[in-house]
Amino acid sequence: MADDLAALTAARVATTGARLEYTPDLPAERSGGDLDASGTLARVLPAARSGKEVMLLCVGGEGSMRMGANLVLNLASLGLRHMLLFAPKQEVCDGVWEVLPRVACVWQPSAFASKRPASLYNDAMRLFGMREFNPVALDFFRARKRLLVQLVLSHGLNVLHLDADVAVLANPYPLFKGPLLEHQLIFQTDNPFANAGVFYVQGVARGSGGAWLLEELNARIERFTFRPESVRELPHSGWSAPPHFANADEQANLNDVIASALIGERTFAAGVEFFEARASRTRSCFKAQFAGALL
Repeated sequence: MADDLAALTAARVATTGARLEYTPDLPAERSGGDLDASGTLARVLPAARSGKEVMLLCVGGEGSMRMGANLVLNLASLGLRHMLLFAPKQEVCDGVWEVLPRVACVWQPSAFASKRPASLYNDAMRLFGMREFNPVALDFFRARKRLLVQLVLSHGLNVLHLDADVAVLANPYPLFKGPLLEHQLIFQTDNPFANAGVFYVQGVARGSGGAWLLEELNARIERFTFRPESVRELPHSGWSAPPHFANADEQANLNDVIASALIGERTFAAGVEFFEARASRTRSCFKAQFAGALL
């Protein structure tokens, strides 16, 4: 299987002109910093980018460090070393640098300091023990999408966005730069949806359709995270009463944004309004049960 993938990759490189290896423009040890400090990203990027290409690896907390290190080594074995790690705090980057000192790594404490208003989505872990709604994880999902927009629109980069729990079996760039070159946004499928953790963005400039999609996704995540009551402004959710579910999940909203782009008008139907209705109808008891706990 591995030999077949290697042969396929080599054939695509030969026909597309894509590169087999990507190394940082200016490799450096322990290149990183706090994104809340002015100029950090511009200073660190030369140690992460290769021309206009960079991979954004989203490591999460200390519990994800082993997976993150595995992914770094996995990608390096394929000749892909142009990576920027994003972590919640400096301690995660320090831990990575102990074993991988030449990997660029940034963190952003302010992204995890905002107080979110009460909603069934924001408080799902506390109320229902749903670990996938860990508050740190929710903040991380928001922060990495904002960083993605900075990399793409402010720095003009093509970005391969990767979750830490990914295994890459072959160099994907011959596909990106060959058969898929005309596509700005390339998503891994999470059947039947587009995956919000593994995708590639290329050739996106301000004012383009791809830029609208990325900015609209960020706007929706911010809206439903910090204004859960705004679900009442949606076409089919005016009936919703507190506590609102207000689904701010990045993947649910991503797929609504993609649908909006395809049909030519904004829709929130599947990612937000469906969940609002389900929370009200099939879980009507917990809205009443936990309303007091949300105050």
